[in-house]
Amino acid sequence: LVVELDGSQHYTPDAQHDDEIRTQTLNAMGLRVLRFDNQQVLQELETVIGVIFAEVKARLRR
Repeated sequence: LVVELDGSQHYTPDAQHDDEIRTQTLNAMGLRVLRFDNQQVLQELETVIGVIFAEVKARLRR
C-alpha cells in the first residue's frame, strides 16, 4: 500500500502526468496507491484515516 499526499505542485499537467506514470508503475508491482491532497488531510483527516484503514483491513483479509 502506498499513500501519497499531493500538494499544489501536483496540479500542473506535467506533475499529473508524472503521478499517473508512477501510479501505473506501482500498480504493476502489485501496490495499491491511495492519493490525497493537502486540503483533504487538513479538513477531512478522519475520513482520510478511515479510507487508509479500510484498505489495510481489506488487504489483510486476502
